[in-house]
Amino acid sequence: MLQSLLARGRLMVGFGTNLDPSEDLLHSGKRGHGCRPTIFFGPKRDALSLITRQVHTSIILKPRRHKDFETKVFVLDFPAGDPETSKQWREATDDFGGQIFPKAEYLPLKEASSQLMPDADVYRQAFEILDAHSSWQNKLKIHIETFVWNDQLRERLSIEGAQDFQAWLIHWHKPEIGAANLLQSTHVDEDQGALTSFRHQVFFSVKGYHGSQAADLAFAECGWNQQGHFARDRFKDILSSISHRDDVLGYYYASESKTGNSKLSLEPKSLDAIGQTDGLAVWSWNTNESFELAYSLDNSLDSFAERSAKPFAKDLELALDTDRKWLASKTAAPEYLDSRAKEIYQRTLLTLKQMQDPEGGIIAAPEFHYPFTHCGGYGYCWGRDAGFISYAMDVCGMHEESAEFYRYMAKCQSADGSFLHRHDMDGNLGASWGHLQPDETGSVVFGIWQHVKLANNKDLAEELRSMVERATNWLVESKHSTDPELPIEGHDLWEERIGVHYYAVGAMAAGIKAGIDLYNFMSWDAPQTWQQAFDNLKALAHSDRFIERRDQQAFFARTLLRKLDRATKSNMDQVGAKTLTQTNKAGRDEYLLERDFVTDISQLGAGYPYGVFDYENNGSEWDQLIDVTFEQLWRPGVGGIGRYEADHYRDGNPWVLATLWLALAADERGKTDMARQCWQWVYEHASPEGLLAEQIDPKTGKPAWVMPLTWSHAMYGLAVHQLREEVVK
Repeated sequence: MLQSLLARGRLMVGFGTNLDPSEDLLHSGKRGHGCRPTIFFGPKRDALSLITRQVHTSIILKPRRHKDFETKVFVLDFPAGDPETSKQWREATDDFGGQIFPKAEYLPLKEASSQLMPDADVYRQAFEILDAHSSWQNKLKIHIETFVWNDQLRERLSIEGAQDFQAWLIHWHKPEIGAANLLQSTHVDEDQGALTSFRHQVFFSVKGYHGSQAADLAFAECGWNQQGHFARDRFKDILSSISHRDDVLGYYYASESKTGNSKLSLEPKSLDAIGQTDGLAVWSWNTNESFELAYSLDNSLDSFAERSAKPFAKDLELALDTDRKWLASKTAAPEYLDSRAKEIYQRTLLTLKQMQDPEGGIIAAPEFHYPFTHCGGYGYCWGRDAGFISYAMDVCGMHEESAEFYRYMAKCQSADGSFLHRHDMDGNLGASWGHLQPDETGSVVFGIWQHVKLANNKDLAEELRSMVERATNWLVESKHSTDPELPIEGHDLWEERIGVHYYAVGAMAAGIKAGIDLYNFMSWDAPQTWQQAFDNLKALAHSDRFIERRDQQAFFARTLLRKLDRATKSNMDQVGAKTLTQTNKAGRDEYLLERDFVTDISQLGAGYPYGVFDYENNGSEWDQLIDVTFEQLWRPGVGGIGRYEADHYRDGNPWVLATLWLALAADERGKTDMARQCWQWVYEHASPEGLLAEQIDPKTGKPAWVMPLTWSHAMYGLAVHQLREEVVK
């Protein structure tokens, strides 16, 4: 799970505590001892634009004056880097120890403070030694200030309590540019003092600076991993070179006669490597001054070489000023919110901006789990998520960003007018396990109408008229394969079951109504079939097919004609549920459950945000649905709202977006106490950095699994402006 995120332009960087959830399945909300930059994406935001997710940094300290029987070198190891590299470097440090007295000592660091500024994409951290060690007497603290500017992640490090030590900073990474570990190249440029990995037109370089001057490399090399040579394996040699550098000259003499040459007496095995590669670079560091690490994204070696060093403080001020002016141009949070709620709101706006690719697409979250063994990944654009996200953008005054999203969506539209599962940032269909999810097309048309209305953007309506018309026609014309009274079947919004879903009916109806409203707004003639199709879907949402009415109670079906496997059909038959068997076009039997009455937060979508449900004539039934949703989905102990009854994903953890969804739906119906309880729960479960996760760990009460989740932040932005004052104060 990522703890923090910085993004600007073509570069996005995640700071993680555990990037592989398979290592921590029970409690993915565990924060650990802090984080470092651990995953880089560029030049786009999607999963295919991975640069590296294997990065590690350490500091080696050597006393300026040494005596026998004293530790010669200390390894300060930052947390949450690459776990395998950290393990190997610790083992190398332990192996390097002397027969009686240690020559080297491993000192793991922990995060002492973490502040992601609420009004700018600037991250400030401090680290200190995790445990007390008898041979380390000084009180040490490392301060790091980080931001992204001009396609560079810039880190300024300063250290307290090490003025009597020489220091070397060690960086290691293994490139996976383009989400691949093949066809990579890594290169050491000794003249530039940089380590560069590249593939095609993506060049990722790491360089050290003293002030505005490039720092000389003390040592660097590349590894040809397919030949069994890993650059990270050189760590023990580096320790030896640093430890023994004064043995012949004499410790006292060396301490009084420093020449300033801190290069290591090692010959690199390779300055260039191809295939599966890694690279390691070491820079010396005068601990009385700050040191900068710059991670650059470029299109070529030439463009990297042409970069001129800019003062850190100057670019930091530009970043601060840019973000603050941008925030000031958006819709401010209501004055009655407290300072913490306003900070989360500011971070929400910056997060929505971070998650949008320069080409307009909006990812669900930064990708964090490439094996796809525990989830299907998040580094793509879903029309459904982004429909909510763009709606929040417009409510929060991010009209330009919302318009760019819909220009991007025009590239994603299928030939038949629909919008399929998910897409990369070039508009290509992404890896999929459920191509057709009918609600997504409805969400896109609903969202663009919200944008045109709220931003009064008639120019965009003209520009994308064809997209709207084709999508609305698809919503109107798409029918169920065997029951023409129903709309087309497909996967539900959770992408777990196939059928005709109540949420999808609401989204499709809202999409058609949005097409009609947009056409009326533009004084265009909408086809008569659109109104009839909307009326039919709205009637279906209120019909006995979806709502079973008995004894003054209303039971809402989640799904009609839900596809089952043979074993599940047998179970349903045994409990008396009505099932059907039919033969599909391929000649195989298909098994269907007539109605699924599982309580699901998404059922509220027909009311909020889509406004399809008739509160005036059926308000008491809707109120029952809201009450049942709260009763059945509020999680005992930890609190918060789960997605649905018997949710198997992550054992049914509470979701931030589900809790805010209920808050908004409840507040619409005047259920103030319920809405306030949901709002307060989300407020209390934001991370210290002001980020909102997908889920909350029921054991720890901490953010879990994916963070930040763009949809969670979108719901927060909507809640800030749409919940009544008495709910959020």
